[in-house]
Order: sequence, then C-alpha cells, then structure tokens
Amino acid sequence: MFIYNITVLIEETLEQEWLNYVQTEFIPAVLETGFFQSCQLLQVTDSPNEGLTYCVQFRTNEISSLQSYQSLYAPQIESAHQLAFPNQLVTFNSTMKLINEQ
Repeated sequence: MFIYNITVLIEETLEQEWLNYVQTEFIPAVLETGFFQSCQLLQVTDSPNEGLTYCVQFRTNEISSLQSYQSLYAPQIESAHQLAFPNQLVTFNSTMKLINEQ
C-alpha cells in the first residue's frame, strides 16, 4: 500500500471555506482519476506552525498508480487548489509505503 500525503497549512479564518472546498472539489477530483482506492482527511493537532495543519491522504496498492497520477493529473488539480486560496495556504507532498498495519 502506498500513501500520497498532502499536508496543508491554512489560516484559521479560512478553515470552514477550505474544508468545504477540499471535501467537495479537491478530494472528488483526485479520486475521479481512478488511481486511488480511498482517501482520509486528518487534522494535525500538535503542529508547531501558525494556523491550522491538515493532511489529505490518498491510498493506492500500486506505486505506478501514484506516479501516473503525479505526472498526468497532479499539476492541474493541485494548481487549482492553490489558485482557489491564493497566498493563503502552504502545501507540501510526501509519498509513504505502508509496511505494517495492525
């Protein structure tokens, strides 16, 4: 299992607007590509950063699916996310491989 993690730092005043956008626009757009089987939205409760920190995690069984998403769809979908909240959020991505789940 591979996890594509997108960490987002947002201003507190944008929380509800951003949560609405990410749940109604961003997550569905990524899942509609067909490269991921599931998604979870998490809030980081002990972030050292100012504002609020969230993680959006997409899961796939194949690294090739994640790589295909990154090359074919990520630039467009993730750019639209940035444009929806210009200069109001910071994002960074990471890829993780699940070793063990109990």
